[in-house]
Amino acid sequence: MVLWLGGCQSLKTIGFHHKNHPQPQRQGAPAYYYFTNAQLMVKRGNINEAIWLLNKSIEHDSQSVYLKLELVNLLLARNDEDKSLAIVKSVLDKQPGHVEALSLAGTIYYLQNKIMLAEKKFEKAIETGKAKDSVFLHLGRIYWSKNDYDSAERVFSLMAKQFPDSYAAHYFEGMVFIVQGKQPEAEVSFLKSLTLEPAWDKPRYELLRIYKDQKRLSEIEAVYKDLLIYNPADYQAAFQLVVHYRNIGKNKEALLILRELGSRSPSEPDIVSVSIEQYLETRQYALAAWIYKGLLAGEQKNSDLHYLLGVSLVGIKKDQAALEYFENVKPESRFYNEAVVNRSLLHHNMGKINRAIAVLKQGLKHDDKKVDYYLYLGTFYEELERYQEAVGILKQGLKLDKRNSMLHYRLGVVYDKMELKKDSIEIMKKVLRLKPDNAEALNYLGYTYADMGINLDEAVTLIHSALELKPDDGYIADSMGWVYYKRGQYSLALKYLIKAASLVPDDPVILEHLGDVHVKMDNSAEALNYYRRSLDKSSKNKKAIENKINSLKTK
Repeated sequence: MVLWLGGCQSLKTIGFHHKNHPQPQRQGAPAYYYFTNAQLMVKRGNINEAIWLLNKSIEHDSQSVYLKLELVNLLLARNDEDKSLAIVKSVLDKQPGHVEALSLAGTIYYLQNKIMLAEKKFEKAIETGKAKDSVFLHLGRIYWSKNDYDSAERVFSLMAKQFPDSYAAHYFEGMVFIVQGKQPEAEVSFLKSLTLEPAWDKPRYELLRIYKDQKRLSEIEAVYKDLLIYNPADYQAAFQLVVHYRNIGKNKEALLILRELGSRSPSEPDIVSVSIEQYLETRQYALAAWIYKGLLAGEQKNSDLHYLLGVSLVGIKKDQAALEYFENVKPESRFYNEAVVNRSLLHHNMGKINRAIAVLKQGLKHDDKKVDYYLYLGTFYEELERYQEAVGILKQGLKLDKRNSMLHYRLGVVYDKMELKKDSIEIMKKVLRLKPDNAEALNYLGYTYADMGINLDEAVTLIHSALELKPDDGYIADSMGWVYYKRGQYSLALKYLIKAASLVPDDPVILEHLGDVHVKMDNSAEALNYYRRSLDKSSKNKKAIENKINSLKTK
């Protein structure tokens, strides 16, 4: 739990605040002339000139504590803590109980991270009985940061007694009670704070913690309603009240709030932003889907809500339903491009790759500058083995974003599949120049070297770097096994290939590699076992594997 101190007086202040101390007299005194001109410079924001003028004023009135402490404030505004401290010490040497000087000394020590000294000065200031509320706040914060909650309680409780009309004093007192497990006392403090400042939301959120812990349902509802009375734009409170109603079976009340929020969502975009933060970013997809359906009841034409409901449904694996909502997202929506990509991916996952391509082409008609469209479209063409079209579309994307590492990576993969090994290698090198920690590119280049039987030492380095980034990636482990195979280090190769097979069971390439290693290690029975398993899973390399099996049978 964090002790909230926002809105309290800053540690650094800019001068002319010591109204209880005598200012320079007017009777034509030069001190007063310099002092008033210093005030003018402060108003103009010219701190250095104001400091010079105050020093001149002090030359003519060297006994004025008021002027010296105003100078301290200005020096602090300029971050000149050492000079400030020297002046304050000179005041305290003559007046050890001077409350303003003690408070400033504590402030300076705090800024210098001399916490124990700051603590002592603040304590002395409080002992005078004349310290400002800000001194209590600073001292309380010191004790809070040290987890000295008993001392923090003493300071904030004393503050509440000396400043009974300070809503902050009662709030901070309540915060200390909370960490001490004194919920009844904390509740009293927070309620007192609210009587003094009814519109303040922080005590109410702390009361909610207490009431939720104690399952005081009616009080929970009342606090949420108060939050919304004082701030109808507190969408966090609105959604939490909705969830509260849902949890206690008041669905009608919950849906009424959602409908009303939905009707406001087109003109109040923070409603959508808060919902994303609270439910989608925390991956509460089922709850999010229920909430977005309720919001849509209030505004069916809000494309943003259709998109977010689609995302929620994908999260609970209701892809077909999600697709329907993505299709309702209009081009004017801020989520339109994301909806297009999601629609294409869902069609692809459903085995409708041509439909996925058509969706992306439709998206390009609306926005031909969307790089993701080119990336996925190129990937889909690659999957269909329409390599020339894949190259063309990926290069179009690179015209828009020359430094896009993913577009370069996919282009390198396509070149490899077109047997343009040299071009593929150059592209993968470029990917690594753009993004040295791209594990996929590190692995791809290393495996390519291994497969070609070249640069094997570099291949080991590349794949090792990839494994450091993704230690549980079975395909990278397979690459490491394969490069060791090519180097004739069969025991090491077997170690990594076994790991790869455990991470990606039944992958035909990994199984074939295991068979190859066992052949080199004269384990014919094991080799046959792996080759047969690979043959059972393989769809593209059957003839080569059959030849390996037949070769072993004839031995």
